[in-house]
Amino acid sequence: MEYWIWLSLLPYIGPVTANRLLEHFEDPSRVYLAKIPELIKVKGITERQMQSIAENKSLDRIREIMNSCEQNNISVLLKNDVRYPYRAKIMADAPVVLYYKGCFQNMKNPVAIVGARRCTQEAKHKAVALAQQYTENGQTVISGMAKGIDSYAHTACLNAGGYTVAVVGNGLDICYPSEHKTLMDCIAEKGLLLSEYPPGVKPSRYTFPRRNRLISAWAEHIVVIAPGKRSGALITAEYGRKYGRQVEIIT
Repeated sequence: MEYWIWLSLLPYIGPVTANRLLEHFEDPSRVYLAKIPELIKVKGITERQMQSIAENKSLDRIREIMNSCEQNNISVLLKNDVRYPYRAKIMADAPVVLYYKGCFQNMKNPVAIVGARRCTQEAKHKAVALAQQYTENGQTVISGMAKGIDSYAHTACLNAGGYTVAVVGNGLDICYPSEHKTLMDCIAEKGLLLSEYPPGVKPSRYTFPRRNRLISAWAEHIVVIAPGKRSGALITAEYGRKYGRQVEIIT
């Protein structure tokens, strides 16, 4: 596991290159041991990326992350795990490592419900009604645990006895927003919390768009409710279209 985490955190190497390395070497430990003449054969790899692999051989930080995961009851999902949905792992930018709390269930026709943080009562009622409807159909409800539409969708699904997945833009030892601690604990108990980020990583304007792409990758259908201009919800919709998902925008 430590070599998987090492690969996922290498400087200058994002998920696309990490996946190319895995495709070429098959196992992260072989990437770790690879020399420049072997690395140069990897499609699209740059000199800076090869140097990053050659120079970053310490596993001290990786072991600290693994210890922090254990202390915070956070588990690690590797891309070669059968629980990693096929529809998500086939994407070129699929993370090779994800962190999670909670349980995995069969995700039948998973639908993402995302939208405005500040919304009208009408928009809230739409989110709740849709989440209840999808839950009654036995579908998984995916969202981002943000204020507004996201939290209404998660809560409605849980209240209806359903299974919900929350994808967050920070380490799972952090609750953001802080007022969603009860919701986060409930999802960890009855659903699934997912993050691309190891413990200790705080939310930022860089982490949320990456979170949004994961929501799109894990869902089959995306419903965006009352999105604002340049909002994260619209970024989710853009990724959904890129990934070939069904996208529905409700204004």
